[in-house]
Amino acid sequence: MLTALISRARILAVLLAAMLVTAPLVLAPPAAQAAVKKPLDIVKVYYNPPGKDYAKNSGYVKEFIQVKNTGSKTLTLSGYVIRDNGPQKFTVPRGTRLAPGKTLTIRSGKGRNTTSTLYWNKSSYIWNNTGDTARLYSAKGTLLESCRYKGVRKAASKSYVRSTSTTAYC
Repeated sequence: MLTALISRARILAVLLAAMLVTAPLVLAPPAAQAAVKKPLDIVKVYYNPPGKDYAKNSGYVKEFIQVKNTGSKTLTLSGYVIRDNGPQKFTVPRGTRLAPGKTLTIRSGKGRNTTSTLYWNKSSYIWNNTGDTARLYSAKGTLLESCRYKGVRKAASKSYVRSTSTTAYC
């Protein structure tokens, strides 16, 4: 009887040790998931350039959004889409590539595209001065990132990014 009791105690000790070892693995997120880094990131929305909002292209081109390649490989951005909260939609032109560490600026007005600056080619402002949401989609339509701003916010929250009177920092 004493032998049976010692046997049960050993089994319970082994089970308890196994639970202590495996519990953190079950409760913690997988390491790969916790360390995910997006290769393309919205870094800035310059939504309210200084001065009055005149209905002219010279004003529209001062407003922009910037995305940065945070990965280690050149990205082909053909077909990627940027949207606001309204009907505004920009599709990145075919052949657009972005080297690692480089930033691409997309201006609201009309102009001539370069390797570092693209133009939305709209005859209007895109980003609302009082608040908006910039969304970045892959060419397959997958939402990659969302950047929501509202007025001046000194600290970021779960709902809004940090912003000044002119710029949202995503």
